[in-house]
Amino acid sequence: MYNITEQVWKILDNSPCLRRDLSRGLRNSRALGKYLIKEQKIDATIDAVISAIRRYKPEKITDLFNKSSKILRQATISTKSKLANVALIKDDEVQNLLPKLFSIIYYNRGDVLRIIQADESMKILVDEKNLEKIQRLFPEKKIIKIDKNLGEINMHLHPEAVNTPGIASIITNELALNGINIMEIISCVPEMLFFVDEKDILSAYQVLYRLCHR
Repeated sequence: MYNITEQVWKILDNSPCLRRDLSRGLRNSRALGKYLIKEQKIDATIDAVISAIRRYKPEKITDLFNKSSKILRQATISTKSKLANVALIKDDEVQNLLPKLFSIIYYNRGDVLRIIQADESMKILVDEKNLEKIQRLFPEKKIIKIDKNLGEINMHLHPEAVNTPGIASIITNELALNGINIMEIISCVPEMLFFVDEKDILSAYQVLYRLCHR
């Protein structure tokens, strides 16, 4: 019984959707037990799984969710469209060219300029109107990929968001449940930027607006 309980609890610990529904009393234990046995291949009787579910205590998760939800209710949301994402090889030549971005992209006048760096590559997000400038600045052989027709959703959060577990999880989970694919995420406290296909930007905005105002 202990092994079954441990297995079920581990599954629930790794399933934010299930935990949230359990904490709200929205899940039928028997139906959930059947689902877990089938989908997670649990070798146990339905009664053993139900017992484990009923003894699972999501109170801590509930407290975290309530705190996160309270912070999200204070968020403001804005959007931008017609953006492009340029993926570049990260090497000395590209690094030396980066400072020139600030002389060709007028971000202080409202132009978009977002830069993401990883160990092997970097990405530059700009307005599509400035894409040709980027392509002229960086050699073609340094450009890995270009994605056009992106939309940006900017969530301006309360500063306490950075100290609150679960904020990003709630947002990304809500978008995923509504079939919206996140192509990039940038966090710059107190802002979180989500980049989606432009065709999804209205739906994404509506989903997040409902999330923050329900």
